[in-house]
Amino acid sequence: MQKSDCTWIEHLGHTSFEISRNGVRVLIDPIIVRQDLEFRRATHPRWYYDDDRSFDAVFISHGHNDHLHPPSLLGLDPATPIYFFDEEAATCSCVDDENPQILLPALGFHDIHPFRDGQSIEVGGGITIHILPARESLEGEEQCCFVVETPDLLMLDAVDIKDAPETRRALEPFRGQLDLAYLPTGAALQFQGFWNQMDAIEAVRLCEWLNPKRVATCGGSISLSERPRTETLERYPKDLVDWLSTASERLGTEKVLAHRPPVRLRFENHQLVTSLPVTPSLRFAPRNGLDRPQAPLAAMFTGYHPRWPTKRCYWPGDSLQDWLSALAPLKDLARSSAADLSLLLQRCDPKLNKSPLSQLAPTTLRYLTRHHLWETAAAMSSHIPVPPEEPEDLDLSFFAVIEAILESQSGLASTESPDSSDSEIRQELRMCLWIDRHLFQLRRVGLRLRTLASYPKPLAKRLVEEHLEELEATVDQRRPLLGCHHLHLERDQIELYTGAQPGEDVAGLLCYATVDGMKQRNLSQIEHHVLGLCDGRTFAELAASVGEDLEIPPADARPGIFGILAGLSRESVLLVDWSHR
Repeated sequence: MQKSDCTWIEHLGHTSFEISRNGVRVLIDPIIVRQDLEFRRATHPRWYYDDDRSFDAVFISHGHNDHLHPPSLLGLDPATPIYFFDEEAATCSCVDDENPQILLPALGFHDIHPFRDGQSIEVGGGITIHILPARESLEGEEQCCFVVETPDLLMLDAVDIKDAPETRRALEPFRGQLDLAYLPTGAALQFQGFWNQMDAIEAVRLCEWLNPKRVATCGGSISLSERPRTETLERYPKDLVDWLSTASERLGTEKVLAHRPPVRLRFENHQLVTSLPVTPSLRFAPRNGLDRPQAPLAAMFTGYHPRWPTKRCYWPGDSLQDWLSALAPLKDLARSSAADLSLLLQRCDPKLNKSPLSQLAPTTLRYLTRHHLWETAAAMSSHIPVPPEEPEDLDLSFFAVIEAILESQSGLASTESPDSSDSEIRQELRMCLWIDRHLFQLRRVGLRLRTLASYPKPLAKRLVEEHLEELEATVDQRRPLLGCHHLHLERDQIELYTGAQPGEDVAGLLCYATVDGMKQRNLSQIEHHVLGLCDGRTFAELAASVGEDLEIPPADARPGIFGILAGLSRESVLLVDWSHR
């Protein structure tokens, strides 16, 4: 049993720590999905802790994904209290789905507590976390660092900080008082000679001013994933050996903790009593001798590479080939893990899902989750297609398989819509999958157009206007058709695609590919009607039909019809096919 009058510190790796005292357990910046807890080499991910281990609080220093890490957080109970640095919106460099305010609820956590520097938070068991200010990262990200205080220990976890005046002012009361200081050394590669954190010499200078009893390193020097590129003029991060050499020479070997994490430290009465390296072969052994699937599934589900902890891996950020090749080793695991996928689907916001089903068939997944059809959603999410040689191959290796899974499911009546029959829901799901098939093709076209768009914007605009002038002069010789690179939805199909009821003035929706990616446009009643008549008839016949429907002369209908079609051609010259004569 652990003694009640002591504090245990476990450095898990990178800037991840566990603090425990009197049965109270606190995690800081948990990257706990790695078996070796380093970033320098690939490995099969397993959560560091068994499922039955709980925590009284988790602290997140900032929104970068080597501190706020979705696959790791999905290893924690959603009832776990999460404390996070409440970054100012003006300086937060995170995109919306990485912002702690948005991401933590999306991961299923409901007991969340923002904090700012200057606060002190008591979490029980005699553990208090002091929040200290830090200079913004080079990306403009607001940051903080922590001082952990218990009756047995005063410890600095400096996270990613640089030595800055504001941090020294905040640390002034702790000078000469700290029992242990963890400092980041040798950070990520930076250009033009700048470091994102401190190098070994800068860290030693801060230690000389701070005068802690013992020092250790965290962050970059123990978790480097980049190799020096000797052909450039960059300064490179130093590894653990460089830090130990510099710190031992300047501070004395008796002050420097040299263990590579994971390591457990026990403090009593502000004295280091025990320092025990944790043996991975014992601590990380899978339960009952079997690999547990949740950690790699959580990585896949949240869009992270299954073998690299902070590398994003999803389409269209990566090519289809690269993305699906990375997921290929999980094919059998995912196929046998429908129950685990169902739990992830129920816990997380659908926007967090980056599985193949979400990326390739988002409309279908949205429908399934909105109607709480978890079993069907999990069965479909368990399919990882083979990496295609050509994108068209996915129609057979993915969409046809998803269609087969859908048709094989029985009892699709929804608890959310008890009045809907199995056949009605099945028909709507077929429509969703039809929409997704078309949207996939549009995304591919958009990506291809982007690679082909070589004209400067002023020149491209002039060419489009010349194109429209020629069309207007010869319009009676043409049969306008919607081109193949679009998806034209009726009003009753829009909610299936968007998940929201369309406005009263919306009669249809047009989705189409452009050089700026896929776009969508709400259509008025007249726009929707005109596009529905672009079926091969001549422009004169089109004007006559619209004039008859509106009870106006065809000559009066012509300018409006041409304006609608010309507007679409301005968006993309591929959207309307004017070539038929």
